[in-house]
Amino acid sequence: MGTISQICSRPNSPLLWELLQREKSAWVLQILVQEYLRMPPENLQQLVLSAESEAAQGGKLRGSLVPPSEERALDTYFCHELSPSLSWKRPQRLAAIRDRSPAMKPEQKEALAQLLVAPELFGEVPAWSQELLWAALPLLPHLPLEHFLQLSPHQIQALEDSWPAAGLGPGQARHVLRSLVNQSVPDGEEQVRRLGSLACFLSTEELQSLVPLSDPMGSVEQGLLECVANGTLSPEGRVAHELLRVLRSTGGAELSPQELQAWGPLFSQLELSFLEELSELQLRTILPALQRTDLTLGQCLLPLLPLKLLQLDTPVLLANFRAYRELPWSEQQFFFPFRSLGTLAGGMTCEWLQQFSWRTDFLKVVVLLYQLPGGVRGSLRACIWEELQRKMEISELELGGLGPDLNGLEQELLFQLPIQLIDRLSNDSILLVLELVRGDPEQFLVLPPLRREALAERALRSLAPQDIPLSGEVLEALGPLVGSLGTESVGRILPQTLLAQLSRLQNFCLGEPFATELGCLLLHESAFGRPELWRRDEVEQAGRLVLTLSSQAILLLPREALGPETLERLLERQQSWEQSRAGQLCGVPELGLRKAALVTGVVQAEAEGEPDPVPTCADVRGTFPAAWSAAQIAEMTLSDFEDCLGLFAKDPGLGSEELQAAMGKAKELWGPPQGLHPEQILQLGRLLIGLGEREFRELIVVDWAVLGALGQLEGWSKNQLQVIVSSFLSQSGRHVRNLDFIHLTALGHAICGLRPDEIQHINNREFSKAVLFLGSLPLQCSEEQLEALAHLLVLPGGFGLVSNWGPEIFTEIGSVAAGLPDLVLSALLRGQIRGLTPLAIAIMPAPKFAVVFNPVQLSGFTSTQALAITAKQMAWLSSEQRQAVIWAQQEGKESLQQLGRNTAWDFQEQTASFWIPTLAIFLLDCLL
Repeated sequence: MGTISQICSRPNSPLLWELLQREKSAWVLQILVQEYLRMPPENLQQLVLSAESEAAQGGKLRGSLVPPSEERALDTYFCHELSPSLSWKRPQRLAAIRDRSPAMKPEQKEALAQLLVAPELFGEVPAWSQELLWAALPLLPHLPLEHFLQLSPHQIQALEDSWPAAGLGPGQARHVLRSLVNQSVPDGEEQVRRLGSLACFLSTEELQSLVPLSDPMGSVEQGLLECVANGTLSPEGRVAHELLRVLRSTGGAELSPQELQAWGPLFSQLELSFLEELSELQLRTILPALQRTDLTLGQCLLPLLPLKLLQLDTPVLLANFRAYRELPWSEQQFFFPFRSLGTLAGGMTCEWLQQFSWRTDFLKVVVLLYQLPGGVRGSLRACIWEELQRKMEISELELGGLGPDLNGLEQELLFQLPIQLIDRLSNDSILLVLELVRGDPEQFLVLPPLRREALAERALRSLAPQDIPLSGEVLEALGPLVGSLGTESVGRILPQTLLAQLSRLQNFCLGEPFATELGCLLLHESAFGRPELWRRDEVEQAGRLVLTLSSQAILLLPREALGPETLERLLERQQSWEQSRAGQLCGVPELGLRKAALVTGVVQAEAEGEPDPVPTCADVRGTFPAAWSAAQIAEMTLSDFEDCLGLFAKDPGLGSEELQAAMGKAKELWGPPQGLHPEQILQLGRLLIGLGEREFRELIVVDWAVLGALGQLEGWSKNQLQVIVSSFLSQSGRHVRNLDFIHLTALGHAICGLRPDEIQHINNREFSKAVLFLGSLPLQCSEEQLEALAHLLVLPGGFGLVSNWGPEIFTEIGSVAAGLPDLVLSALLRGQIRGLTPLAIAIMPAPKFAVVFNPVQLSGFTSTQALAITAKQMAWLSSEQRQAVIWAQQEGKESLQQLGRNTAWDFQEQTASFWIPTLAIFLLDCLL
């Protein structure tokens, strides 16, 4: 900004041109491009000639690119209106400047483009920064092709992603890049070869028109495989399908092992029949590409051991403590061995912690706990904050000022604040929150949604006054927190401000309130307007955020705005988000109806009375399997269905009719179920749910891999579950009493195919080992079956009496805890309740849930547990119970005393506390 002030203070200065040469700034170039359009083409041509002449003489470019008659007016406008408020990177301001200007004429773009490639200005185009490429984007089609041949796909992708910030759709970027093809040589293969990495962005139609794919080792085909390898092309997309067609038509046996290795990026898409054609040498060569070697054997197995197998000898554990402490132990594993050793840290219970809450150095105890490997686990974290809340009777919470005891633990502490303490954070602490979230968004996403919203709203109050529109600067400062704003706050975002943020919002977790309001804002007249008026540009600029529109609005989008390529790209973006780590933590809303509305124009006939199209595999890859009806799936050719079998087998959106139709095609392909090989059964995946009961009995399920795969699938009917387990027992010649923990684990969901009287015969010692895995599943068992399973755990050889269980046992058994008797559940202590998994809570029958938990117990739920309570369960609760649930969901915004304390429960907790030896306190004092 100092340079601007100096230049603005001098009279008669060609401001923009001088700034451009001195600062080499992308944003100055952006403004120059916008103002340049006002110059007549003949003036531009003269400037080009002057620049060429000066460059030929070795001189530097001089003078102003703005006509003298307009130069001073522009300088005055820039100096007085823009410079006081314009930082070096403000794309929304630049977009506003663009909006006030008419479209630049082609001859103007050509003239300016020639000026920009002067080496003394920005250097060679392939070395330009992303900001410079972004600023010059409207001029790219007018530059010679050779300037772009060295750009990497990631540079191009980043360039394309930044277009919405300039108000331009991502599809336009592809159009710009593809228009360069017209500047190349007539030969199609040579065109694609010269495009280099830009070929990654060609559509299947463009590839077919330029050079049909046919040679598995051809330069074009190998170049496209590189596109898949670096993530530019989806392995499930239409171009990848064309590549697979080439490989299949040639046959794997024709390729050498080294040539076959080049196809590694698409190995995941190859069907079993192709692999069966390969020689032993070929398979041995490609095997490393199919395996993962990131984890050691110890890292794979130890954190997955059930508690019943975690029999660690104390001296051995202490002797090898350094090796064990770094392993990613689960919550219940963390408690079990250390508590048995008398450890005063990770295994500490809430009762133990309360013994130290009276100490003035209680914060040191907290710091000690947070310094443990893996951090603080489970209910102990909630207990810590309850004790801190009692001690911190202050109006403003300043964690950064608690002294040197924190030792850099502010991040952990800030993200674990309960909601009622978030409101009391100081502004300095909030600035720290913003910094931490920008640096590590995932740690923010693991928080419950209500806590995310509380942090976002508190941050907003520190950044902007209430009741005024939110500026782009405020939204940028919020970063990933912006998607967690509540409805009222989102209503303060102006549509034009929103448009400049669409590119960034693509990568953020959007809560339901924000997503709903965003869908409404996109339809505002100041944004994209009514859906029936949208063009392809608006759809591509909105990207995956189109799915924030209602299904009704999506159905009104014109068909020409949702072409095959645009649709494929949009759905790929959504799938990529859902499969990313951030997307998984965020949680995927139910988008089935909206996705179906989006592809309506592709999967349905254009005119009424015409038959619906029969999909090819390319059509399925460009959409998704569940987009097509059972009738359309049934009419697919066998070759097309076989090519897309893998996609059908793993699409959770397929309904029962579609599964039956797809399974019918599989039977046409491979014959009746009794003849299916284990490898084929594994390939069919969810399609097996479409088998009839009689056909299902014909399956051979004795193979371990087959049984395990079937046991992991969800969506079976009760009859099918019974068939799975009965077929396995009869085919293997085993009795229920002979099933060990490996068999029980492999059965998975099929454990619910056993009758309660059969479950009684299971070896309870073996079941106690398998329950770690079975309890992680949303078991589709009846109440009687769950009770029979839970009873196995309290028998000798299991975990013993429930009254002696700690929270780690409840976490270990997971969903099976829903089968504990009513009287047992109603007598649980607060610490034990905190060990219940959200899954166990969610599958508990609603009448039972209402009976076993009183209001005080419900108020002791963590917010994650309380949010797992279903609408059906809530409907069975009394008003007092519902109030307690809301209190727990909001992490105690109201006073607990308003709910009434249960003195009997208090007494139980006090009498059940562990006796703490004097030595324990003495040792902790030494550690502190």
